[in-house]
Amino acid sequence: MQLNLEPLKDKKALLAFSHGVDSTALFYLLVTAGVSFDCAMVNYQTRPSSNTEEQSAIKLCKQFNKKIFIHKANLNLTSSNFEMTARTIRYEFFDSIICEFGYEILILAHQLNDATEWLLMQLAKGSGAVGLAGMSEFSTRRLKSQNREIGVFRPLLSVSRSEILEFLHSQNIKYFIDNSNQNLKFTRNKIRAEFSDSFVEQFRNGIKKSLELLRDDAKLLLGEFEYNDGELFIVAKSQNSIYLIDQACKRLGVLMSQKTRQICTQNDCVISHKITITSNEKYYFIAPFIKTIMDKKLKDKFRILKVPALLRPYLANNLERLKVLDKFLSQS
Repeated sequence: MQLNLEPLKDKKALLAFSHGVDSTALFYLLVTAGVSFDCAMVNYQTRPSSNTEEQSAIKLCKQFNKKIFIHKANLNLTSSNFEMTARTIRYEFFDSIICEFGYEILILAHQLNDATEWLLMQLAKGSGAVGLAGMSEFSTRRLKSQNREIGVFRPLLSVSRSEILEFLHSQNIKYFIDNSNQNLKFTRNKIRAEFSDSFVEQFRNGIKKSLELLRDDAKLLLGEFEYNDGELFIVAKSQNSIYLIDQACKRLGVLMSQKTRQICTQNDCVISHKITITSNEKYYFIAPFIKTIMDKKLKDKFRILKVPALLRPYLANNLERLKVLDKFLSQS
């Protein structure tokens, strides 16, 4: 199995590892290719085998001289928001390790079936081309605590699950199955069981090509930020503004719901107590949401400059960005 691993060249990399089918295969493929990396694993302790999987991961990393960072979490599979909570825990842990040890790129084991599941889920929700395109092979993620961006790399994104399983079996490699993936109360699992896996098996090559074209179309539709420094984002108002707003929120660590997407283009708002989205006649401004005390002189200055109210506390703590905003505010 040949992978494009060029983005990992000369980078300090961290592999998100679960010891499941995909991440185990990727572990061995990276080792075979001579890529330098370490591992981070979250043990949600949701299955009787969870601790066995953790110990096996420790043994595997020791065998190949890889560091492994492990976080234990206590999650209830019956929770209505299990998937979102698990994702939040996972990425907060990854970010903390990346910050503490200076990793430059996070490697994820998403594969073609995952991308197809996403496409079908977005079709069911009524998404447009950008939403359907989903994840890309390479993207960036902002580390809020260090005000820097890291790479996010998915080298298996064009490889199907059956191809990955074939590789594991041919090499007699040990991996674990997450039985919670059989729980059809989760929409993703239902789509996987009833649609996507068989669909990918029958039309693998066509799906690969279609997803590539969708990603290209999405780039054209998205356009570019008027301004982006990794923390403050400015988007020109247009029919496609929401796509860039969504991208900005993702980079700031928040996934927007369908309801939030509708609200934020109609009114200034705060999302998840973390991000503020404000606007004037021509632009949207996306920035971290903070609270601060401002003196009267500064308040008057912001009012004269027509700075949106929810954006003022952030700018009060980042006055150097006022020069950047000047031309965008003056056009309101």
